Amino acid sequence: MEITQPEGTSFTVDGHEVSWQKWRFQVGFTPREGLVLYLVRYQDHETVRPVIYRASLAEMFIPYGDPSPTQYRKNVFDMGEYGIGVLANSLELGCDCLGEIHYFDACLNDNDGHPQPIKNAICMHEEDHGILWKHAD
Repeated sequence: MEITQPEGTSFTVDGHEVSWQKWRFQVGFTPREGLVLYLVRYQDHETVRPVIYRASLAEMFIPYGDPSPTQYRKNVFDMGEYGIGVLANSLELGCDCLGEIHYFDACLNDNDGHPQPIKNAICMHEEDHGILWKHAD
């Protein structure tokens, strides 16, 4: 699939702050949660209205459904036990992300506290799926 936007994206990025239509938010990243959105705001005429202070995935409970005798009853809390952020890897255009992309890098730390940068850990793009609902009589 090829996505083209001759006029560019409808969002702008200044550092980690994204502006899109009447919305503004900041993009963050943590070792446990991965992507975190901060300070989600909406421009309502002359007033900037705060909508969400911090948005993230709190936990993911995964019943993997392995029917083997030693595994069938096990479930995993993927975020709390492993951390989604520490499992992140670099994303690639055409493989993980399509179209006009803006990448955000992330930085974690290793077991000794040294920085461990992840280039292109988050990709942001627009994709028009058309009308997402349909009514018929």
